[in-house]
Amino acid sequence: MKLSLFRLKHYIDISLSPEELANALTMAGLEVEEIETVGKIPDGVIVAKIISRRKHENSDHLSICEVFTGSETLQIVCGAPNCDTGNIVPLATIGTVFPDGEGGTFTIKKGKIRGVESFGMMCSAKELGLSEDHKGLMLLPGTFEIGKPLQDYVPTDTVYTLEITPNRPDWLSYWGVARDIAALVGGEVKFPAPENVPVDLAGDWSNLVTVEAPDLCPLYTARVIRNVKVGESPAWLKASLAAIGIRPINNIVDITNFVMMELGEPLHVFDMRFLKGERLVIRRANENESITALDGKKYDLTTNDLVIADTEKPVAIAGVMGGEYSGVVGDTTDVVLESAWFDPASVRATSRRLGLSSEASYRFERGADRAMIVPASMRAAQLIRELGSGNVVSPLISVAQPEKPARVIDLKYDRVRSLLGMDVGNRRIDDILHSLGFATVRQSESGASFSVPSWRDLDVMGPADLAEEVARIHGLDKLPDVPIKATQSDISGDAILKITHLREQLAGVGLYEIVSNSMMSEASAIRGGIFEPGDLIRPNNPISLDLAVMRPSLLPCLLDAVRYNIARKNYDLGFFEIGHVFCANQEKYPEERDEIGIAITGCAHPERYSKERGQQYDFFDLKGILESVLTRRRLASFSFVPATDPRFLPTCCAELIIDGKKAGVLGQATEDLTKGMRLTTPLFIALIQLDALLSASTKSEYYVPVSQFPSVSRDVAFIAPAKLRNQDVIDFIRKLHLPHLESVSIFDVFEGKAIGEGKKSLAYSLVFRSPDRTLTDDEVNVLYEKVRKNLA
Repeated sequence: MKLSLFRLKHYIDISLSPEELANALTMAGLEVEEIETVGKIPDGVIVAKIISRRKHENSDHLSICEVFTGSETLQIVCGAPNCDTGNIVPLATIGTVFPDGEGGTFTIKKGKIRGVESFGMMCSAKELGLSEDHKGLMLLPGTFEIGKPLQDYVPTDTVYTLEITPNRPDWLSYWGVARDIAALVGGEVKFPAPENVPVDLAGDWSNLVTVEAPDLCPLYTARVIRNVKVGESPAWLKASLAAIGIRPINNIVDITNFVMMELGEPLHVFDMRFLKGERLVIRRANENESITALDGKKYDLTTNDLVIADTEKPVAIAGVMGGEYSGVVGDTTDVVLESAWFDPASVRATSRRLGLSSEASYRFERGADRAMIVPASMRAAQLIRELGSGNVVSPLISVAQPEKPARVIDLKYDRVRSLLGMDVGNRRIDDILHSLGFATVRQSESGASFSVPSWRDLDVMGPADLAEEVARIHGLDKLPDVPIKATQSDISGDAILKITHLREQLAGVGLYEIVSNSMMSEASAIRGGIFEPGDLIRPNNPISLDLAVMRPSLLPCLLDAVRYNIARKNYDLGFFEIGHVFCANQEKYPEERDEIGIAITGCAHPERYSKERGQQYDFFDLKGILESVLTRRRLASFSFVPATDPRFLPTCCAELIIDGKKAGVLGQATEDLTKGMRLTTPLFIALIQLDALLSASTKSEYYVPVSQFPSVSRDVAFIAPAKLRNQDVIDFIRKLHLPHLESVSIFDVFEGKAIGEGKKSLAYSLVFRSPDRTLTDDEVNVLYEKVRKNLA
């Protein structure tokens, strides 16, 4: 958020320099990211008056103006559409130096434009660096003295860019920041809203507002203002908005934006001509209802969205954005001024679902101050009367649910000192909390009870929060230096080293490591049918519905990573992640464990010199990756056995067995998992228990010299049941303990009518080699026959 120091000083007297104030705010938790100086008008820019205008003979868009500088009349050629006679404008005289926007400068000189001499340049606000408005000349008030330097009327300003934490929506306004500055450095804050606004009652407005969803809108207020004159805002108002990056639109809209920045309460103004039945109904959207918002886009609504409607249709998305056809335009005369409080969760959900955000939604979804609704309405009504000539013709129409009493927190002074680790006096604690708006309800020698002000109701919950407020204002830099005490990690150094090596091995086979959020939505967590809602671990105060549960598996994270990349046309993917997963055990107690997740899809080697793409990943690529890693870790015993899992295709799924126990599962993801991903190739996923891998028994390595003698090969084929596994055959042959048998590998599988249903033909290559001599055919034939007879 941007904040103007010039405007801030309207609410509190500040004696600190801009840099000192920035440092004080940052130390109090309100981080100042950037300090920018704006409004530095170049020397030579003066206040001037256009006394005549005529058309340029050699141009259809240029004008020749006579401009009075207070001492002489100059001829200026100008292309602005508003260089009308009588206007008071900024004039850059000859010799004025401007920055060129690229680190250099340029100087205003006497010149000829289309054959006509020009002795200076009349300026827009953008050319002076005051705003982004470049549609025409900057028009100055008639109170400015002709010939005076413009710098005398436009003071240099300092603009802060602030990083506002989500728990401090009260800082999203000048008034909220001024309150904290008063607590930090002293001083009295000046509340801008009037106690009342003159009302010229006309008409019966008792049925103007109806709230049908009080759970989402517990407080809604409205005022009817007639005979409004919509026009350009005065210079001070445009400058106040432009300094903080808000584009001025017209006086009425600018007033609502100004009050929002001033008091933190978003407002909205409806043109009464477009309110059917002159009614405002706050309700949930109907099925198949839609609205075209102020950004010109059409949005489809659901019954979970809150809208402001007239008797026929929605006219605004509550707390997010107004409708295109109910806003203030140039010929608007009668308006309804809205000031309300909308449920933060509802606004956040609607804003995220529609992909639509605004300054209003940014504040409402963090929790606006309910106590500021009426003052903000009064302040806006006051300014509309002054700057828009409007007449308030209705009282403040308010529809409100009973307000809950302020939270009261019991605080022990010794508890504050214990939490902070520094000695802060009882009186100092009281003074700090009082300066921040916390009122004393009960007092004793050992402590006090404090009521929480309305603007801190959503984040100050207990004594620790009050202690934090004391620390912020007393000074975090005053906390004593305490040496850091080392704590023993639950993970041994050996385990950390093994995990590091595992990461290197997975990266070494061509996979990219990802690190994903350990929080997710419930829908993502139960995807795949393995986990039920009751198995999930839920934090007490989730940030949002999208981060409401702790992940029970790495599967949803892998799916999200694949989906994200496929949407960006990255089709050849290989990911792995090693991380914590959380789930309730059989006794329903939370349990944390570590898991390895692997996902591959696309082509294994997509970059080739030939025009043809590389071979697609298949199940055996994934199995091969695991075999490579497990073999390098020297596991004594591991195997893969067919399995069934609802997340994987039944014909392409296996369990990893380590030391006789299930350690993981791998397979091809089902269509239910990949729905909506736009995959062009199958997706293969493995989920392995890290603990089973790290604790697995290993075998000793030994080295033998490479034989210098030739090998002898024999092939053997036989008919077997269709369900017989390749690994079972290899294990069977190995158990025959044949001398000189170097390797066994399958090279062909055949199934067909010729063999018979439920059967298949398997063909294996047997390689024999002796370390100290050349084997004879007779020796090999004897060994081969033993294999053949045992397989028969």
